[in-house]
Order: sequence, then structure tokens, then C-alpha cells
Amino acid sequence: MRWWRGVDLRAAVVPAWCALLTLAIAAPWLRAGHILSYDMVWVPELDLDRPEVWGLGSGLPRAVPSDAVAALLGAALPAALVQRLFLMGSLFLLALGMARLLRHRHLVGQLAAATFAVWNPYVAERLVLGQWPVIVALAAFPWLIGTLVSRDGPRWSVVTIALAATALSPVTGVMGLVLALAVGRRNGVVRIVGLAALVNAPWIVSGLLHASIARTDPAAVRLFDVQGEGSFGRLGSALTLGGIWNTEVVPTSRTLLLAVLIGLVLAAVMVVGLVTMWRDDRALLGGLAAAGAIGIVVALSGWLAPGTVARIVGDVPGGGIVRDGTRWLALLVPLEAVALGVGAHTALGRARHTSWEVPTIVLALLVPLAALPDIAWGVGGRLEPTTYPAAWSDARRVIDKTSTPGDVLVLPFTAYRAPAWNDRTPVLDPAGRFFGRTTVTNDELDVSGRPIAGEDPRARRIGRILADGRDVPRRLARAGIGIVVIETDVPGAEAAAKPFADSRTIPVGGTGLRVVALDGARPATIDSRDRTIMTVTWSLAGLTILLALIGLLRSLAGRLDRKPAEHRPRQVTQP
Repeated sequence: MRWWRGVDLRAAVVPAWCALLTLAIAAPWLRAGHILSYDMVWVPELDLDRPEVWGLGSGLPRAVPSDAVAALLGAALPAALVQRLFLMGSLFLLALGMARLLRHRHLVGQLAAATFAVWNPYVAERLVLGQWPVIVALAAFPWLIGTLVSRDGPRWSVVTIALAATALSPVTGVMGLVLALAVGRRNGVVRIVGLAALVNAPWIVSGLLHASIARTDPAAVRLFDVQGEGSFGRLGSALTLGGIWNTEVVPTSRTLLLAVLIGLVLAAVMVVGLVTMWRDDRALLGGLAAAGAIGIVVALSGWLAPGTVARIVGDVPGGGIVRDGTRWLALLVPLEAVALGVGAHTALGRARHTSWEVPTIVLALLVPLAALPDIAWGVGGRLEPTTYPAAWSDARRVIDKTSTPGDVLVLPFTAYRAPAWNDRTPVLDPAGRFFGRTTVTNDELDVSGRPIAGEDPRARRIGRILADGRDVPRRLARAGIGIVVIETDVPGAEAAAKPFADSRTIPVGGTGLRVVALDGARPATIDSRDRTIMTVTWSLAGLTILLALIGLLRSLAGRLDRKPAEHRPRQVTQP
């Protein structure tokens, strides 16, 4: 018997296409090293006993629970492999999930939807900006939609896991809830909200514990509003899933006139798909349209109503989740991808058995690719793996061994770096996560030459000590700093090192780092009540996800047991 007999080759086309799309983007990531770009900071070992990982740090829980998830998986697998699983796995599941939403449509429609889902400006720009939790959440969206609109009713284990995947950061957690309510409100609003609250509980509860500092600089709104890309303008950029505030991460192809022409073709096909869905799948259309409308409104709000948004982020605790409005365009991705797929399905139905059939198939697959060719190969080579210099590993080793108590301070006291060993790619200072102790870094941002105030009170206190310049080592020790790490190969290093000219230096192998020990430091303590509250919170969230995983595995096992019986050949009785 040949091995391929009984294999449904048509069913294998979609996963193969999704894998090919993923590989086209992620091929450079197959090399060794870590991918470091803007907010995407990955370190060889993220310690689980750091309070900030669990939402008990002095700053807002922006990386809760994403840091905890990365640290937990990194304890079992190499950190670089964990990063690849998140990035490449998310791209593959995003494409596959979007195709599955159209599994009752023509194969070409499924492939077109899968292609557009990963091959668009939103994914490209968020990858370069390093917002990997956003990509993970986006990958969960089609699976969340699929189970909530299923004719057999939702599988709540899938709903729970999908919501948990969106809950890696506060913004994506809220977006996941909005999407779930938009498409699945008929299945029970209370149940959906309850599940979302449980899986999002770590950052919600931590945020409540930090409520006194949970406000954002209102000046940031003008700096984070939607931007025009090329000839698209602001509105056109948002509708085509672009418009990110950081114009440095915009793919070059978005600035070409050809991109506008291809965008108009894609828009025409989407309109055809929307009309078709209005006729034969109005329920799905309504849910996706509601979510997409919320996404586009939030994305444009910083531009159209900056005063209102400034009051929200400045006066409402947690209001900062709408600061970067274009991040909410994730809610528009499912609507546009599904509409494109349905439009391609409709167009092919009209072209069947005519001379236009083959061109229609080719165009449906190639036009989305042609719209953004430079997302390939790590977004045009912008996302290349790198390795940390030997001095970093040696510095971590000596800090782990030293008996000097206290936390770590990294200087120069700026948030971002562009190190030569990372090909000058800007990245949030990796030292904030690299060492095995709580590390104080500056959370004040600089956008287009304008500073945006941070929220961490401890970082502000440290900043005032450094700016004052008097008796810096002793005052830092009193603030709980026992180790100062100076990155000597970045701008401002010489000035940052001056106050520590007479301090005790710990020898470190390699170049690029200087480690200084300060005497008399007293480590910061964690309030026992806060620790108890977060322990209970994490336990409830973890138990919810564990029960959902068990339920999903049991369901999958049951389906596998039924399949052999369904395909078993019937016994024929001889007369």
C-alpha cells in the first residue's frame, strides 16, 4: 500500500500554505541567537524569583503576565527556542485559524484569507516594534471567533485558552474580551466576562495594587496618534492596517504609489466579500464588523479627539491602554481577512469555467503578497537574531556570586539602547531583564525628541538622585541599590560613570560593561499582603487555564478515538 493513499491532499494544502507563509517571514530566525527589536527583549534566562515578573514590582504591570509565561517556559526550554515558538507559532496559527473560518468556502478563498492575515502592515510593524504579545493575541482571534460562532455551540475550553492567549498584556486582554463579546454575546455575556476576568486577573489585580500610579502622561496622546504612510493619508493608513506612530518601523513598500493601487484592488474584493456575507452569513459579519468598528474608532481617536483621549489617559487609572490607538487595529484584521477570502470565493465562482478562472486564482493568491513584499525575510532583514557579548554573561555570573546585597541599577539611565552588537537596532535595554536581581531602569520614553514621563516612582527617585549628582553612591545605597552596571559602549557612559570613580569595581571578563558594588544597600521589600493577594490571583488564573487544557485534551482524545471507528471498513457477509 502506498503511504499517500487515504490522505486528503486538499486538506493538506491549507496547513502547507500557512507554513510556507510563516517560513517566508521567519526564515532568518532559524539561525541561533535572540531577536531584539524595540520592545521585544529576550534574555537567555529570566529569573522566576524577580518580583516584577509576578506584578509585584514598583512600576505598572505592563509585562504581566507575558514575562512570567516566558520565564516559566524558559525554565524548561532554551529561551531562544521559546521565542521562536511564540513568534513562528503565532504566525502559523493566525494564518491557519483565519483559513478555518472559511472552511466552507472555496479553497482559494481560504488561502487568500490566510495570506492577508499574516501578510499585512499591522503584523509587519508590530513585529519590528517588538510587541510579540500583540501577535500572539492576534493569532488567538480566529480560533476565538470560530468556536463562538460554531453552530454546535462554543467549546468553552477553547474559549478559555484563546482568551488566555490574548491576556499576555493588558491591552490585548481587553481587546480579546471586546472581540469575544462582539461575536459571541449570544452565548452568554456573563460567562464570557467571567472567563476573561479569571485569565486576565494577574494584570488586573496587579494594576489595582498600583492604582495610585496607573495614569499616563497626557502629552503622549499627540505623539502616539495615527500617522499617514506614503500616499494613504491617516484614514487610509488606518483602514489598510497601518498608521503606526513610530514611522521608523514602517515597511518601505508602504510609501510607494503602487501600494495604494494594490490597496484599492484589495478593498474592492473586500467589498464584494462584505456584500456576500450580508446575504449568507449576516451573524458572523455583524460580530466582526462591531469589533472592527471599535478598533478603527480607538485607532483614530487620538487624531480626531486628542483632548478627550488625553483626559482619559491622564485622569482614568488604566486609561493608558488607549494611548497607542493604532494597536487596536488588531480588531479590524479578522473582518478584512474574512472579507477578502469571501470576496475571492465569490469572484472565483463567477469566473468558473471561463478564461478568467486561472487568472482569478493567481491574483487572489499573489495580490496580497505584492501589497507588502518587504515583510518577507524578517521584515526586510530588520529582525535578525543576535548573541549577547561574553561580558554580559560574565557580569550576570559575578552578580549572582557576590555577597553585596541590594538591587541592580543600569546606567546610562535611559530606556532604549542601540548597541553595535545588535546591528544598531533600537531595543528596550535588555539589562532590565538580563540579571538575576530586580533591576531598576528608566521608564521615561523619548518620542520624536519629546520626553514622556514614566510612572514608576522608584525610577523617578533614582533619576532625581542621579540628576542632583551629590553623594550619589551613598544615596543610591539608601534607595536599595547595591550593584550598578554601567554599559560603557553606549552614548553617555562616561558621564554616567563619573560619580562612581572611587567605588569598588567588580572585575568582569570581556568589554562593554563595568560592574560597581555599593556598600550599605538594603534591598526593597515586598508587602506581605500584596504577595498573598498576587499568589491567590495567579493560582486562580493558572487553575482556570489548566482545567481548560485538560478539557481540550480530553476532547481531542475523544475525537481521535472516534475517527478510526468512522473510517473502519464495513464487514461484508458472504452469501
